[in-house]
Amino acid sequence: MRTICDVCESAPAVLFCAADEAALCRSCDEKVHMCNKLASRHVRVGLANSNKLARCDICESFPAFFHCEIDGTSLCLSCDMTVHVGGKRTHGRYLLLRQSVEGNINSKMIDLNMRPVRTNGQGSNSQTQGVDLSVNHHDSPGVVPTSNNYEGDANK
Repeated sequence: MRTICDVCESAPAVLFCAADEAALCRSCDEKVHMCNKLASRHVRVGLANSNKLARCDICESFPAFFHCEIDGTSLCLSCDMTVHVGGKRTHGRYLLLRQSVEGNINSKMIDLNMRPVRTNGQGSNSQTQGVDLSVNHHDSPGVVPTSNNYEGDANK
């Protein structure tokens, strides 16, 4: 099943604009996003494999762009704004990134979370003794939440 363009409502959509929450055909995308500098900066994702995109757990209509760690749900922009009001703004929400990694998949992969292998009787000079590096650190600087810390606002 193909998604129809939200603008012309006749051609099959080939991409989805996150800012406009609209599925667009190529022709309408050029008309809408090439008309000015700001619109041309909108993040758009291709819908060639739209059946592989995660859908919003609430409306099940739009692609999910956010994941709420507390609720365990994937949400589109509209549902995220509806669900996360008031005290729920403190929930840890993260962008769902769909970036493919290019490279030779047959080459040896290096697990960056593993401790280095010591050779020739080298002693450990690691200062992370006692730290479990196999744990998934969601609070690490490599994971960027999509919202600011609103705890200060909740106390007002």
